[in-house]
Amino acid sequence: MTQLLDDTFLCEPPKSLVLSEGFAFKHGDRVAPFTIVYETYGELNADRSNAVLVCHALSPGAHCAGKYTPEDAKAGWWDGMVGYGKGIDLATLFVVCVNFPGSPWGSTAPRTVDPTTGTPYGSRYPWVTVEDMVESQRLVADHLGISVWKAVVGNSLGGMQALMWAALHHERIGGVISLAASASVPVASVAWHLIGRKLIQSDPAFRGGDYYTSTEPLRGLQLARMVAHMTYLSNEALESKFGRRRRGSTRQFEVDSYLEYQGSKFASSYDANSYIRVQAAMDEMDLDEQFGSLAAAFARVRSKALLISFDTDWLFPTNEVERVHAALRAAGVDATHIVVSTPNGHDAFMIDYHLITPPVRSFLAAL
Repeated sequence: MTQLLDDTFLCEPPKSLVLSEGFAFKHGDRVAPFTIVYETYGELNADRSNAVLVCHALSPGAHCAGKYTPEDAKAGWWDGMVGYGKGIDLATLFVVCVNFPGSPWGSTAPRTVDPTTGTPYGSRYPWVTVEDMVESQRLVADHLGISVWKAVVGNSLGGMQALMWAALHHERIGGVISLAASASVPVASVAWHLIGRKLIQSDPAFRGGDYYTSTEPLRGLQLARMVAHMTYLSNEALESKFGRRRRGSTRQFEVDSYLEYQGSKFASSYDANSYIRVQAAMDEMDLDEQFGSLAAAFARVRSKALLISFDTDWLFPTNEVERVHAALRAAGVDATHIVVSTPNGHDAFMIDYHLITPPVRSFLAAL
């Protein structure tokens, strides 16, 4: 019996799938042994037909909902959407969230110690692709005996994974929900990402990716996160939160203080090697390029699709999502694109639950 806690619930601890033969990356490398960390919520029904895969974005990991103990300060990163009576309702659905390769939150990653050397993989860790992320999820699905996902759901990089699932494994999904994501990262966003990665790589403390014995702060990672964070906001959000206000009687702008805080907070926990690899994987994905066209990428998809974009999203503007919607429709897919009006920019998928819950709930109920 699941214990409910106010507006969340107590969840089970993370689970691990250990691959003794290792994980084969798309670019040809293999890391062995390899551990994939994942979490599950709710109950898998007898015919395994109620399983929903939630794909996480760059920053979070597999802990997408619930608390491990009542004393936990925060619930999982998408607890506003996944839970009992919520948009992805655990009363009827079984949710799986997999920490993909490269992410620092449990699965074998750059800061994991290589058993053959006794030191972290660091710069030797492979460069990751979105296909690798999907493959790790496929392996967990096979391990759990799930042949078809009722739906694959994701936001931002997670939404890109959901679209990749549709392109690669159309026969294993019943529905696709992609929020604030597209078939590729627009070039303006790629440029901002590149600036951030160059800041990390030019930081002397980064030491080419082998910095784990050092206690020097990685200023490059802090600055990279500040740059990226700007793409998650909107003009409206910036004006509302900060305007041109200063901190007290100082000359420092409030927005400066905010960005410094966000950069330092992120860099204190996230790994720089993971950051440059996961973000590069996001930028590398291009369904047009890989399949020859979006029409070809979605040619065999027969599952329904729900696309949600936000009108103030700088990272994935609505016209990019509309391009995916048009390609799905041209391929004969029953696809819906909803444009949500919000001042919250790209981050709206973790803020505007009152706006995104109804369409997500309705879509899942109709599958």
